[in-house]
Amino acid sequence: MVLSPRFEDALNHDLYGKSRLPLFIMEKHMLHHYPLHHHNFAELSLVVDGTGTEILNGTPHRFKRGTVSLLLPHHIHEIRLDNPPVHKYNCMFDIHLLFLSSSDQEFGNYLLQTGRQLPSHYDLNEEQTVYMIDWFESMKLEYESTRFAKETSLRSKLLEALVFLTRTLYDSSEPGASTVQSQSNVLELLDYMHLHYNEELSLTNLADHYNWNASYVSRLFKQQVGQTFIHYLHSLRVGRAASLLATTDMDIVDISVEVGFDHARTLRRAFKKLKGMTPKQYRDKVRSGQG
Repeated sequence: MVLSPRFEDALNHDLYGKSRLPLFIMEKHMLHHYPLHHHNFAELSLVVDGTGTEILNGTPHRFKRGTVSLLLPHHIHEIRLDNPPVHKYNCMFDIHLLFLSSSDQEFGNYLLQTGRQLPSHYDLNEEQTVYMIDWFESMKLEYESTRFAKETSLRSKLLEALVFLTRTLYDSSEPGASTVQSQSNVLELLDYMHLHYNEELSLTNLADHYNWNASYVSRLFKQQVGQTFIHYLHSLRVGRAASLLATTDMDIVDISVEVGFDHARTLRRAFKKLKGMTPKQYRDKVRSGQG
């Protein structure tokens, strides 16, 4: 029997909503295995105590104290415990938080390679583990506070932790020279798409922008991103549309224009394909509090 992964809408989580930013922090002591699932937020987690196996996109890895996992939205995973409980911290966040400032575009696009060019988990040494525990405690306190400039602090701390984590990779190695150029090219493409996904954008005019051949751009997407250009573009647009449906009263026609679709029916078709429901059904589900 094949089990379908369960979808968990992070916008409906009990801990969501203590900040205007689309993120939340939780500390938990896991007593049971966690079944196959995926969600619409990115997830950064740290194991404080306990051991077991996490399966990320079909690939298992052992976890222990100091294991950090970084999952992009809709990465599929499950957790199997050796001996409960397992003590963990989790930070759930909207991936768009990485692209709010133009100065962060390159780093944000770099992180989009997680699960392909970048690992989905990191095994930290004790000094690095203590740093991340302190970071999670600081984030948790800030998230639950009512301090001035709370949202600025939270986003700054999030970027700080992600930079710290990826820098641990370069303590021992550098990216292979043979892949540097293709990675650089795809980062340019992703950077441009995240800035202009809500505009008129096609494979041809994206290639023309960089004076590249459209077939090269198409091949680069499949090799480096693991999906087609149009699927990635629709994912960006539908992801933004889902946030607007959940957090505003905007009409679906206006949302379709806002996120870059030429017509509401195009949004409905793409939304149904990626989310398994229409935009109206999604909004009704979010507002009724159903998971």
